[in-house]
Amino acid sequence: MHIKTAPERRRDIILERLAADQPVMANQLAEEFGVSEDAIRRDLRDLAEAGKCRRVYGGALPLNDAPPFIDRVDRDFPAKRSLARAATSLIAPDQTVYIDAGTTHLLLAESLVRGQPVSVVTNSVAVAAAIYRRPEVKLFLIGGHVDPDLDGALGATATAQVAQYRPALTFIGACAADPSAGISALDDREAELKRAAAAAGQRLVALVTNDKLGRVAPHHVASCATLDTLIVEHDAPDALCAGFQSAGVTVIRAARALDLMPRHAG
Repeated sequence: MHIKTAPERRRDIILERLAADQPVMANQLAEEFGVSEDAIRRDLRDLAEAGKCRRVYGGALPLNDAPPFIDRVDRDFPAKRSLARAATSLIAPDQTVYIDAGTTHLLLAESLVRGQPVSVVTNSVAVAAAIYRRPEVKLFLIGGHVDPDLDGALGATATAQVAQYRPALTFIGACAADPSAGISALDDREAELKRAAAAAGQRLVALVTNDKLGRVAPHHVASCATLDTLIVEHDAPDALCAGFQSAGVTVIRAARALDLMPRHAG
């Protein structure tokens, strides 16, 4: 009978978390298991070499992380639409707002109040396409290399351009949101642009579905100290919401999501 060694047991736990679509961080695992980060990095390296995860800086991700943008547009559509509609209530006439790339933010762009003048800065092709023909919207499109899987311009050019604007509201995308770790992202290039956008704006707002709450992705974007408002689903866990509020973040619960048809249905 094979008795598993300590590293084997650690790897089983890591695989269980990856199977649940949870990114894992080497420093957090080292503290949890009481071992060195080098030991955890060896575990992650062995799992990656076995084709069971994808190594990233500081940790590992599930192999099926972050499907392409087009595959996520209709996922959790009612919840995302509800978050988007709650976000529009924060926008005042004639404000300049930054709308980050992402499927929830595409719905935010589509939900902008008709006839209300607003200036929109975005790095998202989909967001720009949704609003550029609306006469009351003044559009500023961030340039640079566009990653179609993320639906956003990324890299040095985009980061430099984002820093030139001072929007009243910055709606930032979040791959993960945790009261202790703040907002984080799966992609290092995306995180760099998000950090620049967060630093440039006056108020930072994140729209987060329940599946991203209480999680930490490999790349830091913003701490709760810089996050002004968090918009969550109507049934977001009370304990997590209280954690954000204790950190000084205003938490807004969106209305109960209606059983809406996906935007591309039919």
